[in-house]
Amino acid sequence: MAGQYRVSKERNRSRFYILLSVIFVIVMAKLGVPWMINTISGPERREATINGNDIIPPQQPAISALPEATNSARLFVEGYTESGAEVELLVNDVTAGSTRADEGGLFKFDAATLKIGQNRVGVTAKDSAGNTSQSPVSLITFDNTPIVLTINSPSNGSEYFGKANQTIEIKGEVNKDESQVLVNNSFALVEDEGIFTYRLMLSDGENTIKVIATDKSGNKDEAELKIIFHL
Repeated sequence: MAGQYRVSKERNRSRFYILLSVIFVIVMAKLGVPWMINTISGPERREATINGNDIIPPQQPAISALPEATNSARLFVEGYTESGAEVELLVNDVTAGSTRADEGGLFKFDAATLKIGQNRVGVTAKDSAGNTSQSPVSLITFDNTPIVLTINSPSNGSEYFGKANQTIEIKGEVNKDESQVLVNNSFALVEDEGIFTYRLMLSDGENTIKVIATDKSGNKDEAELKIIFHL
């Protein structure tokens, strides 16, 4: 008898706790969640909700990676912001185009025109209430001046004899600082004033040596040598 009373008491206690849990969930759904949202949003969001006005700026536009330098005057710009926001492209602080972000927040521009030298590129986003936000400004250099590669030695068609002369030095220069030089797809050391040297081991017979110089904007110049080696 005592055992049955104890089981009945435990069941009643379980039902009581279940009822309390249901009541707690209902109260949180009605009062707690809205309170948490208002607290996280801060006073500005609460004020906007109370007054019926949207004073929160759209998501700051994020521009996809842009080059630091280019040899093209036209620049493609894309990125993301708030869905449906009106997006304005600024090049050197002047409006260069406008579009509207799609449902996923994506925006694209393919009409940006750069001037020679350094350019400031950014975008602004404006929502339907007129709130605006701006992306960080990117600095992009437009340089289409040709790079000039000169091979000083050896001369095209040169011949070398014997194992002692199997390794030669390719010497030359480029007319731009911060240029990159490849000799048969390997990097050459470019020193001050664009002077470079590269040591190359020749194979027996005819050797084709291809030298490519590229500046940071993508301008390129090439030279090719034929060197004969007799082992």
